[in-house]
Amino acid sequence: MSLIEDQLSRILQQALSSSGSADDAARLPAAATRWEIPKDPSLGDLSNSIAFKFAAQRKCPPQQVAHALAETFLRCCREAGAETLIDRVEAKGGFLNVFLSQHVLTHVLQEILRLGSRYGERLLDPAPSVNIEFVSANPTGPLSVAHGRQAAVGDVLARLLRSQGARVTTEYYLNDEGRQIEMLGRSLRLRYLELQGAPEPFLEDGYHGAYVYDVAKAFIQEYGARFVKEPEAHALPAFMEFGMARLLEEIKKDLDRFGLQFDEWSSQRWLRTSGKIDAALASLNAKGALYDSEDATWFASTKFGDDKDRVVRKRDGELTYLAPDIAYHQWKYERGYDQVVNLWGPDHHGYIARVKAAMTALGLPAERLIVRIVQLVTLSRKGKPVPMSKRQGEFVTFREVLEEVGIDATRFFFLMRTMESHLDFDLDLAKSQSQENPVYYIQYAHARICSMLAKATPEAGAGAPDLTLLQEPEERLLMRWLYQYPVVLHLCATALEPHGITVYLRKLAESFHVFYTKHRVVIEDARLSAARLALVQATRTVLANGLGLLGVSAPQRM
Repeated sequence: MSLIEDQLSRILQQALSSSGSADDAARLPAAATRWEIPKDPSLGDLSNSIAFKFAAQRKCPPQQVAHALAETFLRCCREAGAETLIDRVEAKGGFLNVFLSQHVLTHVLQEILRLGSRYGERLLDPAPSVNIEFVSANPTGPLSVAHGRQAAVGDVLARLLRSQGARVTTEYYLNDEGRQIEMLGRSLRLRYLELQGAPEPFLEDGYHGAYVYDVAKAFIQEYGARFVKEPEAHALPAFMEFGMARLLEEIKKDLDRFGLQFDEWSSQRWLRTSGKIDAALASLNAKGALYDSEDATWFASTKFGDDKDRVVRKRDGELTYLAPDIAYHQWKYERGYDQVVNLWGPDHHGYIARVKAAMTALGLPAERLIVRIVQLVTLSRKGKPVPMSKRQGEFVTFREVLEEVGIDATRFFFLMRTMESHLDFDLDLAKSQSQENPVYYIQYAHARICSMLAKATPEAGAGAPDLTLLQEPEERLLMRWLYQYPVVLHLCATALEPHGITVYLRKLAESFHVFYTKHRVVIEDARLSAARLALVQATRTVLANGLGLLGVSAPQRM
């Protein structure tokens, strides 16, 4: 069965066509008839702003257009036999606001109780294939909190898209060669010599973190004093390989502890040795997109939407970072994904235009590549920022945050703002057991319901409950929030932004707590008790489903 909002979107399209705007309606993108969820429940369950677009065309107030559209929409609902879906429609402030009927709300409860953990999922035929690449930290040090935020966003986005019918492949791109790996090897060698009593001056731009000492100690356990007198040129490959392997192992440990396992691990070294980088550059050259100037090879990216041309091979013959990036993305396309999604840090913002330009130059559809920026994280404790100086090796790692606040809070807090907004991570709040801590607040609602259901007598929930008895305002509001769960998932998946799930769960938990404080669930009226038990059971299911998508536990006791 299609979602109710899908049916209402089709009816809205009919209303627009029958209101004398058939030509204009036919030119509208599908997104124009999609429904949003109002932030204020008093404004309905679903809302649409199409009246603003038509008001501009007709040069009349949006409220006037919305009012006329509301009447036509109701008529089309009756003609489609869908009048039982709607309690009423209001035109307010130019928005078309729909209030769902009791019939729909009770049907939603029945669906939740029937589907259980599958409530909110969608099936798509055919199922689109999506590749999501994220984290992709160089194996030159521990994961930072910024990498941790990418891990949370990418993992939840993958879970979300899978729940909405997509076939998702998660991927980690490993930059396992080049200057940074060489600098890691040189830094490790110098710490090794220092620990062996043969120190040399350290590199100003080397890796200063204490973790390099830890890797050096492990190197000593493996090789002893074998490389003390070895010239750097001869010893460096061993230090590079050992350091990279050791740090990659630690990265994988952190990700595994976080509950994240990647489907694919791709390697820049493999891209080079497989010939894919040379092949990509040859393809660009064959298409006339490369030229030589100033003893370097340039990609003529300005012909394809970039703001300036880019060097792909330097004067010394070395490739720039762009060359393997082009080959890597071409290879993603070759694997046949319907959509390629990259989650990058803000320092990569400038790469978006050049990579898209390269795909266009190669004759590939650039619109299939979507790049989202995941902004940085600031840690605070007692209202003050925690120093995070990576240059001096004193930065707080992702592992340290996990150890201090736990996996559940870390995951939830990383998702509390949109990915393109800077995040202030309050460590004290994340550890607190109070209503101000959103993850604790939501988990407590789930645990409270579990306790309530465990204490209820079997007779209280026996038989099919009469859900039409749920008429109190707090009951209806809670039912309305339960209805919105699949809508939220669909909207978040469409926007490729999982942040909305955290907002929804907080509001659902708040609605439950308000209901709980005003109404007893198990009372002398057995029929009403059964209906309320069904309501709280449905609430528990949706809370558990939403927390599960976030990778956060749903405890039965707290």
